[in-house]
Amino acid sequence: MENIIEEIKKIRKSKKISQSEIGNYLSISQGTYRDIESGKIRLSLDNYLLICKYLKIDPTKLINDNSKKKIELTDKEAEILKHILKQL
Repeated sequence: MENIIEEIKKIRKSKKISQSEIGNYLSISQGTYRDIESGKIRLSLDNYLLICKYLKIDPTKLINDNSKKKIELTDKEAEILKHILKQL
């Protein structure tokens, strides 16, 4: 997930969107969002999908682009992601 977070950070910065803006969208503080980007707090699947929506990123493309890298999801997150991907 680390490489995906780095990609999100790069895209956020390129679009000149602040951590506070995304934090507000996610209903979390800027500090909490900063901790997600720094890897101190694990990025949940729900927040991943919301961030992708806010940044106008295709969540499947981001995963596919990083598919050679290890992505760790909980069993619940994996099931939710499978369900979402089936609907796309």
